[in-house]
Amino acid sequence: MTREALVPLLVALALRLLAVFTFDAGVADVARYERVARHLLDESWNPYSIERLYPYPPPWAGVEAAALWLAREGVGTFAVNVKLPVVAADLGVVALLARAAAGGLASPLAAWLYALHPVSLLIGGAHGQFDAIPAGLLLLAVLLAERGRAGASALALGAGIATKSFPVLALPFLAFAGGASWRAALRYAVIALAPGALLLVPFAVADAAALRRELFGYGGIADFGWTGVARGLDWLASGSLPRSEARFWPTAALVSKLAFLGAWAALGLAVRARRLEFPPRRAVLALLLAFAVLYGLQSAQYLLWVVPFGLLRPGKAAAAHAAAATVGLVGFYFFLAPGVLAPGPLEAHALALAGGAWLLGAAATLVVCAVWLGCVLRESDPPSLRADPRGV
Repeated sequence: MTREALVPLLVALALRLLAVFTFDAGVADVARYERVARHLLDESWNPYSIERLYPYPPPWAGVEAAALWLAREGVGTFAVNVKLPVVAADLGVVALLARAAAGGLASPLAAWLYALHPVSLLIGGAHGQFDAIPAGLLLLAVLLAERGRAGASALALGAGIATKSFPVLALPFLAFAGGASWRAALRYAVIALAPGALLLVPFAVADAAALRRELFGYGGIADFGWTGVARGLDWLASGSLPRSEARFWPTAALVSKLAFLGAWAALGLAVRARRLEFPPRRAVLALLLAFAVLYGLQSAQYLLWVVPFGLLRPGKAAAAHAAAATVGLVGFYFFLAPGVLAPGPLEAHALALAGGAWLLGAAATLVVCAVWLGCVLRESDPPSLRADPRGV
């Protein structure tokens, strides 16, 4: 590893460990993780058997159980243990960006920008959400596809899908990368989908209804996205904050799905027909921006998805996204997730200010993503950032 890659890696490690040990309360999603772990260690092997507790593919449940087992054995605390795999994933993203820069696929600043990125620090180090793992695996799949390593790319994508489901959205863009035939694309899809499908088999056999309800029935949370902004405006106008779960926003959930799936299909067809001359990294960036704009029920951690792909070619849009998302996340954690950044709830005036920051940041992030998406769709890939065979 070169010094250029090692230094941002060490900085990223130091900052994330500082965040993990500073914000080590067992609250919000970390508290939910611990509930799952107790369930697995003390009651049942099936994390889907309790309603509205575990909406992810199976592997993360194993991390939760291992973190609690270690804490019970006197090794660390649960809140710290469960975040350490996320720290490792963030370091992997930094390393991938450094490697991509060496191969001409990313800016030389990309690794440093991710190492210092406030959205990554907040979501992984403070909040404890693990989206850096599937995002990193998706980034690896994209960079491997850029080199023409379809089999390795499919395996990386499959690992991402088996961790959290959203990388599956990139499947057609990566399967047909480089003008691949339908037969090659089908092979790619089988390799990418098989690991996650096989992991679900025992849970489907044990309780198919619970699996369908918890994993496939999850519709999101109206904390960010356009529905999150609508929810914030409702609070601002009435003083009463509506519930965030998808079942309280049925129309918004339906419109979100239809709008995004339509855009996803249109983007896929345009890239396949070469009406948009996008390499995989640009197609996936456009895809994730379209999701950010059109899907209304977004949790806080979804704001991380676009970050590593935007940093491949950092510019004003990536900087504006970082600023807007950071304001929104800090406001959100103080307003709606007390205990994540502070020991407890704020007093009334400060709480109202935090709510305003959440709404302002959520709205600004939405606008930035819309403008950024428009810019990506209008631009072509400059020769300076075309694939180098020495890449990942």
